Amino acid sequence: MMSSRRINHRLAALAGGAMAFGLVFQACGGSSSQSTGGQDAGADVSSGASGGTSGGTSTGGAGGESGGATGGAGGATGGAGGATGGAGGATGGTSGGAGADGGGSCSMLGVTCASNGDCCSASCDSALGVCTSPVGVCRGAGEGCSNATECCTFVCNNGSCGSSLCISDNQPCAQDSECCGGSCDGNGMCAPLNPGCLTSGNTCTTNNDCCSDFCSNGQCSSRPSFCTQTDDVCAEDTECCAGICSKQSGAALGTCTEPGAPGTTGCLIAGEVCGAGADGGPISDGGIPQCGGECCSRSCAPYGPTGVLICQPPSGCHPTGELCREDSDCCGSPGLPGGNGSVRCSKSPGEPVGRCDNGQACRPSGAICKLATTSCNAENNCCAGNVNLDPTVCQQDLLGIPRCTAVGDCTEAGSRAGQPCATSADCCGLPCLPNASAGDGGVAFICGPSCVDTGGACTTTSDCCSGLPCVLPPGSTQGMCGGGTNPDGGTTPDGGGMPDGGGGCSLFGQQCSSTADCCNFVPCTEGRCVFPVF
Repeated sequence: MMSSRRINHRLAALAGGAMAFGLVFQACGGSSSQSTGGQDAGADVSSGASGGTSGGTSTGGAGGESGGATGGAGGATGGAGGATGGAGGATGGTSGGAGADGGGSCSMLGVTCASNGDCCSASCDSALGVCTSPVGVCRGAGEGCSNATECCTFVCNNGSCGSSLCISDNQPCAQDSECCGGSCDGNGMCAPLNPGCLTSGNTCTTNNDCCSDFCSNGQCSSRPSFCTQTDDVCAEDTECCAGICSKQSGAALGTCTEPGAPGTTGCLIAGEVCGAGADGGPISDGGIPQCGGECCSRSCAPYGPTGVLICQPPSGCHPTGELCREDSDCCGSPGLPGGNGSVRCSKSPGEPVGRCDNGQACRPSGAICKLATTSCNAENNCCAGNVNLDPTVCQQDLLGIPRCTAVGDCTEAGSRAGQPCATSADCCGLPCLPNASAGDGGVAFICGPSCVDTGGACTTTSDCCSGLPCVLPPGSTQGMCGGGTNPDGGTTPDGGGMPDGGGGCSLFGQQCSSTADCCNFVPCTEGRCVFPVF
């Protein structure tokens, strides 16, 4: 379960904060040493390891990361990463483009670009054509940077990553850029960015010391997940699971906060650490907390590169409490099947991202529901019928999450390819994908092929072919498959969960033929890497 410190910070975060649009990378890399994400999940090498090459390939995934010092090239999407590195790890290749110093005519994150040199972050994603700050990849000493969170050492000085680790809170300093919190106070001491927990880069003893809930090799790491955790250090909105980086006026660094979203639940959104996180500890026989723990998606499972338990992004439309950008991201909103159109994306004034609300009356297609054969606390009154009277109105999607559906008995439904859907539960074993014709009056989602290859549309990583992550903005249901889990050609750190000699293991929810295909020793259940949770 989450620590009381994390719970208190989440309650405080719901009060508000500024919001701007950003891209979150569901990056994938090496696998963990424990399927439950023990403290050493994701092997670390204290001195790091070099490797990878520069370049601009759109399929170059982020290198595996667990110690805040990942090897990885700085091509369009992070390039080909080297092995993971611990504190002070070396670079995994070259940056693929000159680093900017934050001035001049370089483009900010989210702005259209053609090459790395166009971006202040020195990172242009060729698949999306926009400037990004890829999560899961950090830059080595001497490489170009625009902010400290891009650097493995959490030090960015005069547009270049420092060679020494940042100075921890309340320790002597000479200038702001030396400090993990980005501020050297008038007494010559590093000022804490968050007084309630240690932000990434600070020295730590246990996971609970860190705002990220991930202490790796004695240093708080910002990368237990594909996005930065609430309360942890950030420089851009793009880095945060909740899409908000709240900074004091003029400050280079701030902390990730969640949207206000009045009238919605405070469950954990996609990407946030859940259950035992990196601590291991009591979990269900299936490998994750019973009924999905505190996640809005009801899916708490290992993140490929680290093995840390995180809330998995749900399939198709987003259920109650999950992050959203528009009403159309939410299950039961106007135009989506199986509801009354009453669900909205609840936002506080000035915040373009919010949370999906409960709507009114019955639970629409895509809402979390209670299977007839389980005792998990969830709604059993779907718009398609009552689960106790008709068990087919609540079925599992590709991640094993029970969702309300009107598809009926899948053994009699035939092929659902090309048919309207709210989630993959409507597709009888196929993914539910964004419809390219939606802008022309078509339905928002349609059932797709068995898996989506690089460059294809997706809503979550389970939609993509084995080893490919889904890249999408925080809160959005419109993503693209791309990247890879094993960019160094099949080698993994000692104790990793990747199959020997494989070119990339299947991420959670993806297709498999045996458990050996799955990252982090997740069992292959009925052809998918999922835990039989519910």
